[in-house]
Amino acid sequence: MELSRRGFFGMAGSVAALGWLGARAASAQPGAPVPPPPLPIPDLPPPTAPSPLNFSSSPPLRRFVTDLPRLPTAPASGTLTAQSNTHTYHPDLPASTVLGYHAGILGPTLEARRGAPTTVSFVNSIDVNPLADAVDLTMHGATEEDRTNPRTTVHLHGAPSRPDSDGHPLIAWRRGGVQTNHYANGQEAATLWYHDHVMANTRLNVQAGLAGFHLLRDEFDTGRAGNPLGLPAGEFEVPIVVQDRTFNADGTLQPRLARYQPSGYGQGGQFGDVAVVNGVAWPRMPVRRTLYRLRLLQGSNSRTYRFAFSNGMRFTVIGGDQGLLDESVDTDHIVMTSGERADLLVDFAELAPGESVTLVNTALNAFANAALAVPALPEIMRFDADQAPAEPVRAPARLRGGPGLPPAIAPATTDGVVRTRVMTFLGRFDLNRTAAVLPLMGSINNLPFLTGDIDVARAGTTEIWHIVNVFPLEHPVHLHLARFRILGRQKLWSAGYMAASPPPLENGIRWAPDPSPFLIGERAAPAPWEAGWKDTTLVESDAVLTLLVHWPSVDDLGFDPDAPIPVPHDAAGDHGSHQEVRGYTWHCHNLEHQDHDMMQQIQVRG
Repeated sequence: MELSRRGFFGMAGSVAALGWLGARAASAQPGAPVPPPPLPIPDLPPPTAPSPLNFSSSPPLRRFVTDLPRLPTAPASGTLTAQSNTHTYHPDLPASTVLGYHAGILGPTLEARRGAPTTVSFVNSIDVNPLADAVDLTMHGATEEDRTNPRTTVHLHGAPSRPDSDGHPLIAWRRGGVQTNHYANGQEAATLWYHDHVMANTRLNVQAGLAGFHLLRDEFDTGRAGNPLGLPAGEFEVPIVVQDRTFNADGTLQPRLARYQPSGYGQGGQFGDVAVVNGVAWPRMPVRRTLYRLRLLQGSNSRTYRFAFSNGMRFTVIGGDQGLLDESVDTDHIVMTSGERADLLVDFAELAPGESVTLVNTALNAFANAALAVPALPEIMRFDADQAPAEPVRAPARLRGGPGLPPAIAPATTDGVVRTRVMTFLGRFDLNRTAAVLPLMGSINNLPFLTGDIDVARAGTTEIWHIVNVFPLEHPVHLHLARFRILGRQKLWSAGYMAASPPPLENGIRWAPDPSPFLIGERAAPAPWEAGWKDTTLVESDAVLTLLVHWPSVDDLGFDPDAPIPVPHDAAGDHGSHQEVRGYTWHCHNLEHQDHDMMQQIQVRG
């Protein structure tokens, strides 16, 4: 097999990076923090050939032979049932068992209207767990029963939900249980999504199919033709969820990445070599030569993408996690990490009759991803233009702050900030995983999830968070209840930072020193498409992410965010003998990291 020059250096980088990690693991005291390289290392090209280290070698699949499925829509009310189903990802693969919130994979696109509260009940009727063998019993809360009777809980990602409806990971339901969530739907129109959020098995349940869109409409963004914003609607508004997966020859999912890790141990991430869009591998979408609105959800477990089009054509970003931007952003690419959403306008009138264009991914591998030999995923899906005459439609330039438009977004000012916090993302060697070749776990502030050292915030206040990432691997970060503005990102000399204030050898002692003396260069402003309110974003490797975090007030919420959550009689989880739990969570949204152990609780007092 011949390797290109790019592929050779990508593979060489992978081997070198893996050697560095292995040497660190062999020499480290068990339980110690993972030390960084001496200097920040630039991102590396992904390997162009499957690595013998990994399972990244799905069976050969023809690309762009299946039409993109249009996800069914339903009102955001009533009952959804999590169940085991049979699904075919691709005509070249046999059917296999998956999970869905209806009789299929994924869940219906739920629609709600601002100001109209809804109630959704989620029933656990799963009788076959398609990823039973991947349950990791070293993660807290995981048991043998999860293999045959998995726990579930549902989180509406991006919504300020009341405590008992947020999907707290410690409160879950097994077969026959019913979770009832009440949603106020008080925020502006936005692209939200719902997904499983159970302790220790989120990565498996979401990978198997437990996720879906939740579109919130309002009087401006109605989702109908003739809406005040002039946005495409009906057949021209298309929710698209992108996920990467690896397949076995029998059509089943391969949840493991590294062959050198023993079976039954979670990985540092799940990075597939096949793009799955709306539940189908490498689909195509026939389009008319006009303007489309693509509601894009980056639903992968771990991967970060740099989306672009194969012909370099430009497109327009009109919104992000928490709704519309003030002005549309013209760009030829967008970077999205796990859990982020982007609202895109794409004008296919630029294509000639019968011409095709491919949505591609041009992201590089961070150093630790190179160590894992994360496979490339350059192609996502294809759009095929019809033969009809073009119907050009002008994308709106202004989306807020004008006559008949929603109000403009207030400037991201630090006036009124009541507190500044330093939060650290680091890796540790895990004492409970000595059988693993690389017994790693993620950590926030050097604390486990079940710590007594819980942060407290005040509803209705604004804070500054400096999230310090000392590991050469990017992390997505997601805050429940709060929303935030990105103030900037700045590179960090992690080795100097950790040498000046070494993390404790014990996991459970807070570690969050000031990173200021070890910052490198100037702070970079957020990308133009990140200018609005968000709930999920990328923390780059060896860098500090600075956020302006706003906790909504009790009056805005209409409920007490500090209300205790009664444990329902039919719930099953890691709540022990407690009759109630309290608080919200924030965490890394790399689902492998979230499960072990990059998640913290925060108490929001009214």
